[in-house]
Amino acid sequence: MNALKSPWLTWLASLVLGCVFIYSSYHKIADPPDFAKSVYNYCIVPGVVLHLAAVYMPWFELIGGLAVATSIGRKGAALGFLLLVVFFIGALSFNLYRDHPTVCGCFGKFADAVDWTPELKFQKMYREIVLDVGLLLLSAQILYATMSPRPAASEDD
Repeated sequence: MNALKSPWLTWLASLVLGCVFIYSSYHKIADPPDFAKSVYNYCIVPGVVLHLAAVYMPWFELIGGLAVATSIGRKGAALGFLLLVVFFIGALSFNLYRDHPTVCGCFGKFADAVDWTPELKFQKMYREIVLDVGLLLLSAQILYATMSPRPAASEDD
C-alpha cells in the first residue's frame, strides 16, 4: 500500500486540516467588521468583493472544516481549501514582494495587531506562508488519498 494513501494518515490530515480551519473561522464569524479590516489591509480585494469575502469566507472555513474533519464532503472541502491556501500564499507573497506589511487575520483580530511594527508584521507573514504550505500539503494528501483509481484500459479501446 502506498504510504500517502494510508487511511490513518488521511484521517490525521483531515482532522488537523479541519480543526485548523474551524478554529480560524471563530473570530471572523464573531466579528465580521474586524475581519473586513484584515481583508482590506491586503490592498488587493476590490471594494465590491471586500464585504462578501469578510462575511462568507469564515463560513466556508467553518463548514469546510467540519466536512473535512467528519469525512462528509471531505474531497470537495479539501479541494476548496487547497485553492484557498494557494490564494493566501499568493496574497501574502504579493504583499511581501511589494514591501507592504499586512496582518493576515487568520487566527487573530486585526485590532490586536494595530500597534505591531512593520518588522513584526513581516515576520508573521513569513510564518503564515510556512503554515499555509503545510495546509496545502495536508489538502493535497487528502485529495491524493481519496482519488479513485483509473479503470484499466480495455483492449477494445
